[in-house]
Amino acid sequence: MHSGCCWNKENINSDECRILRPGDDELLFNRKKRFLSRCLECPGFLEDLRQMNDDPNGLASLFSYAIEELLAQRAEIHALTSQAQSRNREIRFLHEVGQVLQTSVDMDEVLSMALTAVTSGKGFGLNRAVLLLVDKERQNLKGHIAVGPRSREEAGRIWHEIEEHDYSLKDMGQIFFEKKLPSEKEKFRDLLEILSVPMSRSDHLFIATLNEQKTRHIKNLYHEPGIDPWQVQNLDCGELLMVPLISKNRRIGLLLADNIINGRPITAEDVQSIETFALPVSFAIERASLYERLQEELAKVTAANTQLREQQELIVRMEKMALVGKIASNIAHTIRNPLTIIGGFARSLMKSTSQEDAKRTYIESIIRETRRLEEVLQEVLSYSESLHPTFDWWDINQLITGVFAGLRDDLLMNRVSCRFDFEPNLPKAKIDYKKMAYCLRSLATNAIEAMPDGGQIQIHSALFNDEIQITLTDTGPGMNAETIQAIATPFFSTKDSGSGLGLSLCVRILEEHDANLDIASEEGKGTTFTIRLKISREDKHDPTTDR
Repeated sequence: MHSGCCWNKENINSDECRILRPGDDELLFNRKKRFLSRCLECPGFLEDLRQMNDDPNGLASLFSYAIEELLAQRAEIHALTSQAQSRNREIRFLHEVGQVLQTSVDMDEVLSMALTAVTSGKGFGLNRAVLLLVDKERQNLKGHIAVGPRSREEAGRIWHEIEEHDYSLKDMGQIFFEKKLPSEKEKFRDLLEILSVPMSRSDHLFIATLNEQKTRHIKNLYHEPGIDPWQVQNLDCGELLMVPLISKNRRIGLLLADNIINGRPITAEDVQSIETFALPVSFAIERASLYERLQEELAKVTAANTQLREQQELIVRMEKMALVGKIASNIAHTIRNPLTIIGGFARSLMKSTSQEDAKRTYIESIIRETRRLEEVLQEVLSYSESLHPTFDWWDINQLITGVFAGLRDDLLMNRVSCRFDFEPNLPKAKIDYKKMAYCLRSLATNAIEAMPDGGQIQIHSALFNDEIQITLTDTGPGMNAETIQAIATPFFSTKDSGSGLGLSLCVRILEEHDANLDIASEEGKGTTFTIRLKISREDKHDPTTDR
């Protein structure tokens, strides 16, 4: 008996064995190793073994039983080894992904890593994954994110890139999160919108799966009831895996996965692995969602605390201002009565004193200083009254005209002329007339006093966008930058006899009106004051009505 098989030779040439593989050179000179690794699978050896069954001592048949058992055990060992390697890869990949899922509180980072694990060849290796999440109001199951190619060409590019760079699973998830997440959301926007379903549709396949909290492995989606035809059409896959994401009986969302590109059947091992993976993913999504909610609530609390602190500071400031105003008002009223009497007697004496009388000069000084003190008292009283504004609708042009009419004597005495340029049909503004008049009067008085040798004041009103602008320009000596910076500070004055409250009170009044005061000045060329009074669209008023 000799079949020409080489199993019974100690040494062989490479052309004597039909089943040697590249790299098996060592087996040419090692009969035992060659027999165990190759001969048991050789058709020639098995034929020789069959012929040996006719041996009357029966050893050949027993030997064949041993060979069969050995081959069966070898196949089982190979299967177990393959399974162990697969489980080992799965454990390594779950550990790698779990590090991100357990430590990250960023929702997008968690989802990027989870779906990358489902679709990556180093993970579960499915072609496409779609995640539907229950919204905050728990009214809808909304398409949130999808990962995977939308065509074979795109799949080829993606798989080539992964193979070329040999990214780890963690690296792929991080790259997706940092660089591809927005474009991937946009790529699948239409599909995500189509797959969204109201939670009230309990008969819908997605909602039913989520409510039952059981995985569904659908072999033919086209014949599956409970899903809208246009959703089936847009998913465009026959086999679909649906895994509910549950965290302590709380419905988080639904994971859809398929092999739309290569059409590889989804195995029982795939289903079991993704079911196992869904649990930590659910917890990670729930944790990230709770963190987002916590951040939102923290922002609200922080804003509320800031507002409360501002209100408390405002209350303290108003209490201080009210106290200052009350003291100032009491002092002003106490001084005002005797001052009025002094001024009245001085004016009476003036009338009965001739121009040639030497005492007339002293009486004029008393009247002049009394008037100055009365102006200071008026500023103090105005400061006190500024704590309680009274707003109404007024015509700004009429306000300007009234203020300068009251200054006619001062203008004539100081040889200052006025030129008015009013924009007609200005909308009425909601202002405190008395305070705004005081503000204009203070600016005009400053301009008059800045021109002791006479000059001109130009007054212009205009509507610019949503602002009424009042511009007052004098031909005085102007101011330097330091003076402009300090002029609105309380008790600062460029005049020896000034109280320093005029412009400071003017700024306060404008703040109450949500208005601004701009000062532009150049030494030797005069000064321009511009009041910018904001008016919202709701506050625009018919100029033909009211005052």
